[in-house]
Formats: sequence, C-alpha cells, structure tokens
Amino acid sequence: MSEAVFSVFLGGMIYVIFRTDSLVMFGWFERMQISDYVYSVRNSVHYSFLETFRTFINTVPGGLWTFSYTAFLLLIWKFKVNFRNIFYFLFIPTIAISSEFLQLTGVINGTFDYLDIISYALGALFPFLIHFNKTKINFR
Repeated sequence: MSEAVFSVFLGGMIYVIFRTDSLVMFGWFERMQISDYVYSVRNSVHYSFLETFRTFINTVPGGLWTFSYTAFLLLIWKFKVNFRNIFYFLFIPTIAISSEFLQLTGVINGTFDYLDIISYALGALFPFLIHFNKTKINFR
C-alpha cells in the first residue's frame, strides 16, 4: 500500500512543482488560499532542472497514476487476478493508452507521445512485478 500512496504523492508533487499553472488544481489552490505557498515552492526550483527533465516531468506522472491505480487494485483484491476483476485492472491503462492514439488521430486534444504509452504500460506492469511472489493469477 505504501508504494501506491507514495506514487500518488510523487506524481502530485511533479504536477504541483513543474507543470503549467493553467491546470485546474491551481484554481483549487487559489480557493483554498494556499497558492502563495505553492508558488513559493515552484519559484524555489531552479528552472535549468525543469528544462533538463522536461520529458520526465511530462511523462512520469501518468505512469505513476497508473502504477498507483494498479497497486491499489492488487491490495483491494488481495493480489488475486481472475475473470471477475480483470476488467478493472485493464480499465485505466486501456483508457490512458487509447487516449494517446486518439490524440495522434486528432479525435481528442493533446500531443501524442510514445513515451506516455510506455509510461502507462510500465505503470500498470510494475505492481505485478514488485508483488510477483504474492500475486495469484487464475483464469480457469
């Protein structure tokens, strides 16, 4: 469970510190009257770091969200995967990866990035690898 919570926290911090302040959550910070603190943290980060790690900053959060989703599902179903719950394990990764291809075709707004697809796929796969010895997969 701790890796799922940590991945949500880490992904959130990447968004708060490095992503554009036009995201919806910055409006939330304003309404909660914490935007001064958020901008203080953002302004303390050296922007050469931002330029150097732009791909990391734009790609990793999606993989972390997918990772935390999959890790939480493994915990909820006590590391058991079967016909009854496989839909839930595939749901978010499928939507995330499909959204990249919909961006490629122009059906939805956004910029296609094959690294996002890799990030989503690895995020969905890593919880299974981390808990390889605990996870029981049974489709019989």
